[in-house]
Amino acid sequence: MFKIYGDYGYTTETLLEEFDTRSEALRWADRYAEEGFGGYDVIEVARFAEDGEYIVIQKYRAEDYEEDFYEGDDDFALIDDF
Repeated sequence: MFKIYGDYGYTTETLLEEFDTRSEALRWADRYAEEGFGGYDVIEVARFAEDGEYIVIQKYRAEDYEEDFYEGDDDFALIDDF
């Protein structure tokens, strides 16, 4: 069983969804991350080993998906014209 957790800055975890296969879990998490993380800072796709070990399959960080504020904005282009 693959579980997807949402986390607010590594302080609280919320189980968002569960899937039987890795591919289903990753597909769902990819979409969730692309759509804005639902307010979470971190999304983890994980599973538990038979001995209870928590194994992270994929970790998504909201900061990695934020658009650069200055992307495409070249305020300094005019400086070269002087």
